[in-house]
Amino acid sequence: MTPHILVVEDELELLQALRVRLTASGFSCETAENGKEGLMKLSTCQPDLIIADLLMPEMDGYEMCRRLKSDARTASIPVVVLTAVPERGLERQVYHLGAASIMHKPFESGELIATVRDVLATTTGGGTPNG
Repeated sequence: MTPHILVVEDELELLQALRVRLTASGFSCETAENGKEGLMKLSTCQPDLIIADLLMPEMDGYEMCRRLKSDARTASIPVVVLTAVPERGLERQVYHLGAASIMHKPFESGELIATVRDVLATTTGGGTPNG
């Protein structure tokens, strides 16, 4: 079964690039432009993993993670956080929110695909495409 990924990112060029790269790597992909829209998408899709930016309008990644992890229906969905914030201590804060991994922008797309596969293998027992 093809793993389904929800990408939540407000930078539209990056959002599209991530969707193209994930799809080309064998994943099915849904997108949202902010945390509020991302949470709304969960009413119609059940992703195997969520990739979410931290700083977004409407609802940021911090609040989105809090809501995901406080809801029994979504608490087990792993989240890979994307951020351009260089703040010290950020990683500890993000992991405290329940994120499975954090990636700092800019990053290589191959690094993201490897992280997605690693997180899926750890949290779902495998089932990742092409590898």
